Amino acid sequence: MRQIKVLVVDDHHDFRRVVTDFLSQVPNVDIVGEAIDGDEAIEKAETLSPDVILMDVMMPKRSGIEATRIIKQSWPNIKVMVEILYDNPVYRAQALEAKADGFIIKSSMKPGLEATFGIAKAAPITNIL
Repeated sequence: MRQIKVLVVDDHHDFRRVVTDFLSQVPNVDIVGEAIDGDEAIEKAETLSPDVILMDVMMPKRSGIEATRIIKQSWPNIKVMVEILYDNPVYRAQALEAKADGFIIKSSMKPGLEATFGIAKAAPITNIL
């Protein structure tokens, strides 16, 4: 099976660490990098060519929504999963407009990651790959 290259983008170090620690235990998932804001996410999308980006919505400098829009315009094959703190219809609408491939609610991060990467016993919520 092919390795899925993942870029984790969040301005909170502890949150990035939890996500990367969890995903590092998943077969066929390779964490290729981390970024702390939208500008760095765009730079790393270009240099690292990830398959999937886990993108926080609210970050300094450039928001996750703006970064998602730029990434999807420049590299449409990269899947961007937007992380939202709670199920906010405004963020969902903005993310959809930016061409995000899906959402993960941070309070349900583990089940969201399991579904996204097909490691849950239940059927995936979204099949992004």
